[in-house]
Amino acid sequence: MPQLLIVIILAVVFTAVLSVGQGAYWASVAKKEKDERELLRRLGMLAETGGSQLFRDRTADATALALGSIGAHLQASLEAADSKTKVGGLMGQMAGVGAGAFLLTAAFSGNMVGAVAVGLVFAMVPYLLLKRSAANRAAKLIEQLPDALDLMARSLQAGLGLLETFRTVAEEMPLPIAQEFGRVFEEIRLGRDYREALGNMIERNPSTFDLRLFVSSVLLQRETGGNLIEILDNISGTIRARFIFQAKVRALTSEARFSALILGGLPLVVAGIVSVSNPDYLNPLFNDPLGNFFLLYFFLSYCFGGFLMMQVSKVEV
Repeated sequence: MPQLLIVIILAVVFTAVLSVGQGAYWASVAKKEKDERELLRRLGMLAETGGSQLFRDRTADATALALGSIGAHLQASLEAADSKTKVGGLMGQMAGVGAGAFLLTAAFSGNMVGAVAVGLVFAMVPYLLLKRSAANRAAKLIEQLPDALDLMARSLQAGLGLLETFRTVAEEMPLPIAQEFGRVFEEIRLGRDYREALGNMIERNPSTFDLRLFVSSVLLQRETGGNLIEILDNISGTIRARFIFQAKVRALTSEARFSALILGGLPLVVAGIVSVSNPDYLNPLFNDPLGNFFLLYFFLSYCFGGFLMMQVSKVEV
C-alpha cells in the first residue's frame, strides 16, 4: 500500500478518534450544564449549599502569566466559552495533539518538514474547537437576549425591582443567558456594585455587542433616570429586527457561500482521486525539496484564497 495512502488513512482515523473524544467531552459538559440549570432555579438556596456554582475561577494560572498577552488571550477565550479548563490544560491538549500528529506523520512518511507542518496544524485543533464553542455560546446568548429583555420589562411592569428581574431571568430562561444573569444577581446580592457586576458580565462575553448595549443602557438609566421598560423594549425590538435582516442577507449570499465551498473542496477532492488512481504521481511533492516548497506555497495560497472567499461572502450587519 502506498505510503501516502497510509498517511491519509491514519489521518482520517486520528480525526475520527479526536471527534469521538470531543463528542464525549461535550456530552459531559451538557450534563454539567443541566445540573447548573437546576441550580439556577434554586438561587435562593445558594448560600445554604456552600456557595455559588455559578462562578468560575477567573484567576490566571502560571502558564497564562508566563505567556503574557498570548496567555491573556487564551484565558479570555476560555472564559468566553465558559470552560473549566485552565490555560495550562489547553496548552497541554495542543501539545499532545500536535505531538501525536507529528509522530504519526514522521513514522509513516519519513518527511520531517511535512511532519512538523502537520503537527503545527493539528496542534491548533483544540484552540479552534474552543473558539468555536465560544462563538456558539455567544450566538446562543444573543439569540436568547431579546426574550430575556422582554421578561425583564414585564417583571418591571409588575412592580419588581431591577435586581429581582435578574433573578427572574435566571429562573425562567435557559442557559447560557440564565447563567449570566444569575451570576450578576449573585454578585450584586453578595455586595458588589451594579457597574462592577455588569462589567464582569461584559468581560466574560467580550464579543456580544448587544449585551454591551444592554449593560450601557441599564447603567446610564440608573445614573440619569428614564423609562427602563421602554429602553428594554427598544433594545429587544432592535435585536429582533437585526435577526430578520441577517436572515435575509444570509439568503442573498447563499450562492456565494456555496461557490466558496465548492471551490475550496475541489482541490482536496482532486488530490484524493489522483492519489488513489495514480499514487506515484504526487510523490515528488513529498519526497523532493522543491516539491516541499511548492506544497507549502500551495497550502498558504489555499488558506489565503479561502480567507478571501469568506470575506467576500461576509456582510457586516
